[in-house]
Amino acid sequence: MVHACIHKYLSEHRSNYQGKYRCHSCVQTKQYEHKFHYYIRDTQFREINVFLTLDYSGSKIRSIFSVDLHEQEEEYIIKDALKQILYFNEYHTLLKCDDFQEYIDCKNKEIMLEPLDYRNILDYLEYHRGINQETIDEFYEIFMPYLEKLVKMENYRKFIDSVNLLLDKILYEYEWDGTTAKYLDTQYQFHLYYFRKIIRMVFEKLDVFYDQVKESLLEAIWKLCTSQRFAFAIMTDFGNLVLSHYKVTKAIFKYVDNYLQDNNKDKNIVVAYLKAIFESNYEAFKESSMDVIRFVMNDMLTFANHDLQLAIGNSIVRSEGYDLLINLFSKDYNTFVFVCFPISTFPKEYHEKIREELEKAIRFYAGRMEHDEYRLSSFEQVSNINRLLMENYKEYGKNE
Repeated sequence: MVHACIHKYLSEHRSNYQGKYRCHSCVQTKQYEHKFHYYIRDTQFREINVFLTLDYSGSKIRSIFSVDLHEQEEEYIIKDALKQILYFNEYHTLLKCDDFQEYIDCKNKEIMLEPLDYRNILDYLEYHRGINQETIDEFYEIFMPYLEKLVKMENYRKFIDSVNLLLDKILYEYEWDGTTAKYLDTQYQFHLYYFRKIIRMVFEKLDVFYDQVKESLLEAIWKLCTSQRFAFAIMTDFGNLVLSHYKVTKAIFKYVDNYLQDNNKDKNIVVAYLKAIFESNYEAFKESSMDVIRFVMNDMLTFANHDLQLAIGNSIVRSEGYDLLINLFSKDYNTFVFVCFPISTFPKEYHEKIREELEKAIRFYAGRMEHDEYRLSSFEQVSNINRLLMENYKEYGKNE
């Protein structure tokens, strides 16, 4: 009956409307009742919250919102929440809704729960304490000993199921429009340290994971590949995992290629980067590294919060050298390379080479200004180049 009333509501309220609110967290408060926290951000990126109570114990769905929203938005939120409840019901749990706080407080590492229980614990913590580093740290005080015990027990199925359920929750990216820029909402940055540790745990037993839970392992790796910012933030450990065992690496690339082909997806920069390393293809690696920098630059110019992306870009530059940025500029003639990675941060020995490339670029854009369709964009680039030359090469004319 419970599933019937949920499916009935979903079938009776079909719509193409895309709601503005996004799910923050949820808790189960009764056997057939959930409370959800949804939110949006305004143009100043301030959080605006709404809370929803869903009762699905009877023949009809009963909903209570903390604030009044327009009918379409309320319907969208209810449907989104109901789909999550159906997702939860696919898995077995041990922890009752009244026992969460007691379990969290006791921190009894000997009590083994089911994979979804741990995801529910994270939801519970986030619902009551917010999404922040302190909350995430408290969650992993419970979750990491559980994973370690599963490895000792050789229960690799529950291990990888637990990781996949966690990835389903944390690998979201919400974009919010501001007055002059966008804001990218994520929570995975709070999980970076712990996922490096989890990846190392899998790495140590990779052959066993592959033999016993191959499909679920490949699914988890694919999820990480699709979260490109997250994957590059943990690339040292993630790359070691993907590239360490020839048989596993080939299976990963086959799985990814089939998925991309079946779903008509464009190439994935994480996969392209790892493939170039695996195949020892220097040209492909150089191009994929440039694609990563292009990706980082786009984020830096789009989002007001881009610290993680800048760290990824700086990591690539430290690994491949400043020539990568100069070669990228020579190829694209995009002055935003030196907006995102200022010339002043380059070692002195690169400055003359950069100046020469800027002068080549200004001649290129001066020629394009003869064509109407390129005039405006070329003028912008010429202006940017002149500004870069004036800011970074003031002494050049004096020394001649």
